[in-house]
Amino acid sequence: MTLKNTILKTTAIFIVVFSFIGCENDFDPIGSEIIGGPGFNNELYDEAEITAYSAALEAVQTNNLTFSSGQNTVRLHLLGVYKDAAYGSQTANVYSQLSLSNQNPDFGIEPVVDSVVLSIPYFSTEGAPNDDGETAYKLDSIYGNSPIKLSIHESRYFLNSYDPATGFENEQKYYSDMQPVIENNFTGEVLFESDDFKPSSAKYTYYEENSEGENDTITVAPRMRLKLSNKFFQEKLLNKAGSGELSSDNSFQNFVRGLYFKAEAVGTDGTMMLLDFSGSNADITVYYTSKAADVQDADEDEDTEELVDVQDSYQLGFGPNSMSTFQQENPTMINDNLYLKGGEGSMAVIDLFPGSYEGNSEPSEDLKFLRENEWLINEANLIFHVNQQEVGGSREPERIYLYDLKNNIRLADYSLDNNQGQLNAWSANVNRGHLGALERDDDGNGVSYKLRITEHIRRILKEDSTNVKLGLVVSQNVNLLKNSAVRESTPSGIDRVPSSSLITPLGTVLYGPNADDEEKRLKLQIYYTEPKN
Repeated sequence: MTLKNTILKTTAIFIVVFSFIGCENDFDPIGSEIIGGPGFNNELYDEAEITAYSAALEAVQTNNLTFSSGQNTVRLHLLGVYKDAAYGSQTANVYSQLSLSNQNPDFGIEPVVDSVVLSIPYFSTEGAPNDDGETAYKLDSIYGNSPIKLSIHESRYFLNSYDPATGFENEQKYYSDMQPVIENNFTGEVLFESDDFKPSSAKYTYYEENSEGENDTITVAPRMRLKLSNKFFQEKLLNKAGSGELSSDNSFQNFVRGLYFKAEAVGTDGTMMLLDFSGSNADITVYYTSKAADVQDADEDEDTEELVDVQDSYQLGFGPNSMSTFQQENPTMINDNLYLKGGEGSMAVIDLFPGSYEGNSEPSEDLKFLRENEWLINEANLIFHVNQQEVGGSREPERIYLYDLKNNIRLADYSLDNNQGQLNAWSANVNRGHLGALERDDDGNGVSYKLRITEHIRRILKEDSTNVKLGLVVSQNVNLLKNSAVRESTPSGIDRVPSSSLITPLGTVLYGPNADDEEKRLKLQIYYTEPKN
């Protein structure tokens, strides 16, 4: 399973034909599409004032990280420990309910657990077979390559679907700073524990009996595969057959309220994984032996009433409710820089033409200057340069996402990008015109991001749109446009954040508009055309 292919994608191709006829005395109003010609000057203006600052996100909603497209749905959570030079250590844990595969299960007579296996596939890509016909896999969305301590605990903390404070009318929000309350409700049951867990790219092979009684060899892509406590599932599942606890998902989830996947560092580095807790491939399988009447007379002793051992299995799924908790070291934020970090990290606020907002009587001097000149805007870009002295060789995010912070929506340029893909589809190659990918040097280090906001600027200059502050975050996927609530931020005033920033641990540090190095300062580039005098 590949992260980019988990949700089927389609590509919308927009063919836009622009026709322009003009001369020195006949041209379209401000903001029109124009390339230029013998009677025009093509110029660059990059003197507009910009203010920008970083904001630390201290408590973000993490129980709504489900993304859907058509019939495909993923529920994504980070799990593990990730360390980088700029931001130090980040730890991500997961708390999830369990769901019954069928209600009132019948486990037979005197069922006894043989083994319990948790299985969650990693995102991976399948390589070409080698000379022996063996297929190798490359893991995707794995950050780091060092062991971590991983344990799984039962907690009595209950996850509501709807908020009782609103009369159960609104969905309940759970936040990334809730690790203490979940751990305070631990029952003492430890279902799994390893001091040296690390994801493996090895495929998994097992045997399954077919309808003819023969064993088929089944090979599946790499996955987290853990042996859990037999005792726990004997007591919580098999021994409860026929009871009210297994009569419905609601009853079972009140009985077994959730499992907490806890990651801890064991060295100077670590590993973090992006996992999909939805679907039939993410489950817990309980293998058991029970007794049943030998109605088929399998031993051919003509006694069909005797009890014989029968092997069977039962599956539990994850959800429907799950959430992440984060622990994040936060660096000292220098005003000259913009700090972007995924998870419970940080973002930037960009203010173009400061003070020129709806309700203000006068626009800023820069905005008045641009409107009075009536230039024809060909292209407008924000150029963000990476501060490699701060990043220090850490893995860098390929994409960053710029959006309307007041309304928490995408910019107009997003919808006009000729490379736009299907919304909420996995694709690394969409919106590269508007949200340009990281430009790298010959050594693979990040140099800059170029974000094209031509239509956004045109509309402000033509007064078709009001000026708003812009938000800037790292993004696991710029196609995922869902938002999550923010309960606490420094400075305050940020109430939502793009959910795609919560499913990546990566971060970067960008030069702000007041950086000492003038060549790398954040600037708004406006390429325009004006008639020659």
